[in-house]
Amino acid sequence: MTTEDLEKPKINISAGFWRRILALFYDSLLLIGIIIGFLLIITFLFDKSFETPFERLFLQISYLVIGFLFFTYFWKVNNGQTLGMQVWKIKIVGDSNEDLTIKNLLKRCFYGFLFNICFGVNYFYIFLNKEKKSLNDIWSNTKVIRSD
Repeated sequence: MTTEDLEKPKINISAGFWRRILALFYDSLLLIGIIIGFLLIITFLFDKSFETPFERLFLQISYLVIGFLFFTYFWKVNNGQTLGMQVWKIKIVGDSNEDLTIKNLLKRCFYGFLFNICFGVNYFYIFLNKEKKSLNDIWSNTKVIRSD
């Protein structure tokens, strides 16, 4: 490797659909384990089965908060990567390759959740966009690139 190679800016190649989906699958397995652990602890502490509508609503909101914390924490602390993203060599950066802010990451989580409720329209938009950006990428001013 020459000094010219070190001085050349790296070209950001957008991460494709399958890498994103497979990284999301890996992260989903981790998140399911965390949620099951949370549910076991809550059930043990309160010694009940959470049957009332209020208790079920509490659990559903807790699952959302755990998901937001999981993704936001890993993206902020691990340089834009969750564990699944590390395996598939992709990462999140700002639109202009700037550092990620908590505000952008929370917006990304919110829009990702919102658009994925609508039958995954978030990820299918990647096929329609030449930059391979999903809807939550666009609305949160981030992009997913390959990190290899």
